[in-house]
Amino acid sequence: MEDKLAAAPKKARKLIFSDPFIFHAVRAWLNPCHDPFDQQAMPVLNDSDWAARLTEACVVTHYRRKFPTYYIKAEGEVDIAYIDKNRFWPVEIKWTKQLRPKELKQISKYTNSLILTRSKQIGEIRNIPTMPLPLALLRLCSS
Repeated sequence: MEDKLAAAPKKARKLIFSDPFIFHAVRAWLNPCHDPFDQQAMPVLNDSDWAARLTEACVVTHYRRKFPTYYIKAEGEVDIAYIDKNRFWPVEIKWTKQLRPKELKQISKYTNSLILTRSKQIGEIRNIPTMPLPLALLRLCSS
């Protein structure tokens, strides 16, 4: 509930692993194999969809350490909605090489939104500021 800066109690929750190690450990436990690193971890990290999911989970965990965090599921999804100084800040994480307009449908509704990207430069996408993800995490940790 953006107007109240609080969670919507009856909406679905998003389940994520707070640490990629836990994800890989549970996966290796459920599907035992001779070499979990080469047979399970590396294929996941080389798969762009899975790499994006794990990256999103790591970023959410970093923000959660400093702020109350939520996510928005409306016409589209916003990965992180955090509260700082009684203000709502929507953040979208895009670790893919290509962005589709429909993926930005919800985040584009907010004037103070931010997209964290794989790019190495600060920029804009559809009038939404973008920042390299590592730079954003560095700023987050140093603030």
